Amino acid sequence: MTRFAYILAGGSSSRMGTDKLHLKLKGLSLLERIIETCASVCDDIKLVGNGVGINQSETFKVLSDYPHARGPMAGVISALEDCPEDICFITAADLIDITPQNLTDLFRLYRVEQFLGYSEDGLSQPLCGIYHKSALKVMLPMAERGNFKMQDAVGKLDTRLLPVPNKKWRNINTPRDAELSGVEL
Repeated sequence: MTRFAYILAGGSSSRMGTDKLHLKLKGLSLLERIIETCASVCDDIKLVGNGVGINQSETFKVLSDYPHARGPMAGVISALEDCPEDICFITAADLIDITPQNLTDLFRLYRVEQFLGYSEDGLSQPLCGIYHKSALKVMLPMAERGNFKMQDAVGKLDTRLLPVPNKKWRNINTPRDAELSGVEL
């Protein structure tokens, strides 16, 4: 089976005040870091979103967000509709603690859940995990009703959650997040 990865990279970075995909951590942009991580485990990588920073990618196919949803759900739906396999790995581009081992573990531990992902402090991290295409049966009606909350979607799916690896899970949304994580502004 081909391993597909979809990187959600279409946010507006409004809380950051600048396009966070191009912020650097240890010499690589956040987008380069997550691409490198995914490439070490997955066979095919696509970017999802309507952001300016990714629309000009010559290396990766860029999918537009699903037009009848907003936020991350729009990207997840597009990824699931595009994926030719039953499952794919979907992640946000701004999660900086994901490692190749995390991805390897997810693919190894996956059974038949609609979502296999991570949980921290009792909350799921719906923007990093393996989704089954059957999750569309839940997400598309939610989007039609105007509910775009990924936490709600994961709560309705057949979900299995693993503890967050390395006891930390950071994503970069604000200048303070960047500062605390060593990301160059």
